[in-house]
Amino acid sequence: MIKRPLCTACILFLVVQAVRVCIFQDAEDLKPSALESAVSEGTPLALTGTVSRIEEKEKVTAVFLDDNAVSASGQQISEPKLLVYFNPDEIQTKVNIGNVIQVEGETSLFDCARNPGNFDQKAYYQRQGIHVLVWAEKVKISSADRDEVKVFLTHLRTRWKNLLTEYLGEYYGNTMSAILLGDKSGLDEEMKKLYQKNGIGHLLAISGLHMSFIGMGIYGIFRRIGVSFVPAGILGGAILSLYTMMIGAGVSSIRALIMFLVRIGADMTGRDYDLPTSLGLAAAVICAWQPLYVTDAGFQLSFGAILGIWLLGPVIGELLKTAGKTLPGRLLNKLLESMSTSIAVSLFLMGPLLYFYFEVPPYSIFLNILVIPAMPLVMGAGLAGLAVGIVLPPAGGGLLQVCRGVLWMYDIVCTAAGSLPGSRIITGKPGMLWLAVYYTAIAVLCVIFHGITEKRRKEAAEKRGKTPGDRRKTGGGVLRIPGAVMILSATVMTGACRAGYTCESGIRVTVLDVGQGDGIYIRGPSGENCFVDGGSSDVSLPGTYRIEPYLLSCAADTLDYVFLTHGDEDHINGIAELLEGQELGVRIRNLVLPPEEYLDEKLLAIGRTAIQNGTRVVSMTAGQSLENKKENFAVTCLGPENGSGLEPGNGASLVLGIRYKAFGMLLAGDCELEGERMLVEGGRLGEYPVLKAGHHGSKNSSSEQFLEIVRPVCAVVSAGRGNRYGHPHEETVERLLDIGCSVYTTQENGAVSLRSDGESIWIEK
Repeated sequence: MIKRPLCTACILFLVVQAVRVCIFQDAEDLKPSALESAVSEGTPLALTGTVSRIEEKEKVTAVFLDDNAVSASGQQISEPKLLVYFNPDEIQTKVNIGNVIQVEGETSLFDCARNPGNFDQKAYYQRQGIHVLVWAEKVKISSADRDEVKVFLTHLRTRWKNLLTEYLGEYYGNTMSAILLGDKSGLDEEMKKLYQKNGIGHLLAISGLHMSFIGMGIYGIFRRIGVSFVPAGILGGAILSLYTMMIGAGVSSIRALIMFLVRIGADMTGRDYDLPTSLGLAAAVICAWQPLYVTDAGFQLSFGAILGIWLLGPVIGELLKTAGKTLPGRLLNKLLESMSTSIAVSLFLMGPLLYFYFEVPPYSIFLNILVIPAMPLVMGAGLAGLAVGIVLPPAGGGLLQVCRGVLWMYDIVCTAAGSLPGSRIITGKPGMLWLAVYYTAIAVLCVIFHGITEKRRKEAAEKRGKTPGDRRKTGGGVLRIPGAVMILSATVMTGACRAGYTCESGIRVTVLDVGQGDGIYIRGPSGENCFVDGGSSDVSLPGTYRIEPYLLSCAADTLDYVFLTHGDEDHINGIAELLEGQELGVRIRNLVLPPEEYLDEKLLAIGRTAIQNGTRVVSMTAGQSLENKKENFAVTCLGPENGSGLEPGNGASLVLGIRYKAFGMLLAGDCELEGERMLVEGGRLGEYPVLKAGHHGSKNSSSEQFLEIVRPVCAVVSAGRGNRYGHPHEETVERLLDIGCSVYTTQENGAVSLRSDGESIWIEK
């Protein structure tokens, strides 16, 4: 007999949805929409749609439109959802939610992740049912109808945010705005990273913790003042629904809203509240609405946290349980109970944390014990301060100072935890096989634990003549074993995942897609981590969004050597970001610059930045090598020669040759005709099977004389899509093809990765 038929049905439905999405790719929003199929990047169009949401971003206003009629490429197309960006300085039209607007502009298609570990913009918007972005050039309101409820909530949210920043300042005010209003637009990036790296980033998002506090708080107040179950439930549900609408309906907030409505529904009808059924129903409703949410990090973390508490909480609780009955013993039991909950959540969320974020903050178990109990105080003082502040601003501002004090404490404990040894364990992205093995082990251990527990309860009930439902606690050393094995399993998976990257045999060279620029990662046969250049002229913050996530995804938390070929921004600005963010990011031990005579002001400046952030700075001249003789691996500087007379810049680029047994790869920087001629005359060039083409494949690079000596069989070109220079130039590509060389560009392939055992080469795109 099935004890929870609704819960079982919901689980079966979720399994079907997961199989559809993950295996058969059978979800409507995984397919191109009608408009996406009809247009390309930059296609002009005109459309009419209804405004459903407005977000103010740093440089643009984002308008979400429903029920769109689009005219593009000579076709009339119906598109359910669209995202429109416009510059408020150029377009002065005041748009409100509910307006029907006419837009003229150009299309832009969302990107998939361009490198392993990078953010997948296309998947993110697919989950919202949006397939095309429109950059507006003209906006006209054709109907001034407004959704008065949403407009009121939007204005209230804006007014509250202004109050928070007025009384708490930009730093703490924007933090509270994220916590209470779901508005992260003004969050301090360093603070955000500090919270995330210490495992308490969930505090900055509207989560089930926030919603439960607000919902149950409102419901509890109504009950205490004498309102009966039904009116209190209706009022509490209505207020929480409006709050959810105001903050934006994210996965975790919708999950918490549904579970809250089920809970108060149980109270209103006099029934028992069942957590698994409530959780399963919430998941089924969300995945019926949008099946792609099963692949979303927020969905997995939100539901996983509750599952961890329910399934693993008793297992870890048994492991940490003590029998203390004195006051110190009871206090210790309370602490261990909190710790067991924190550990249980961490164990259950280990998979998505490693898969999406590639690292584990071990001290988060203790940090959450400290910070979560203070969240009701933060939220209570914040909401009270906002409510009072509308009527009595000084009194509201005084209440908000409580929030400042708690947030200050959060900063202190996060900074202290981050300075401890082993505060971050970088594992890289685990393979699906490792995740399957880990969760199979967790499931088996759960079944064993709960099976033994249920059997003992039944035996105890029979002996006492009670029903099997008696919840009397049962002990026994054997019940501690599953919890211990779970912790061991998590430790093994963490270590094995990292070892899979750091102990990888052979050599790996990855030419990252950084847009119009260069960024090349090298992992040597003994685990040496090197990087050559790192910058972009058309991608914002390439170090933060392109380079660092890739490095963390392959467990490269420290770069032994970073080589900068010359001082152009498209080769160094991403490395400057890494140097300045080493405390919470990727460490750089040594920065290698060209010889002193070829250093320009930008290279000198980045050298100073490196020294200020604890990185050793050295120079490398032609003929010098970084060698691992045992593995027959070397990175050699081939040019420029000292005293060549070349001016700092492209022609004087540091040119590096990589050798590993029979494998060879030449990294030509931005070297062109004059620099190549110097290399040829210097006599250091030789045959290299792989060439990273010079200067992004410009027409003045990879000359015939140069190629005759290098004789590459494979060439990789790093260049941005649609770049204004037209790289790679057709003449260069033709010269490479004429000598029988295969050509791979980051424009077409994203990151291009080459692996070699010293004899053969494998190319991954």
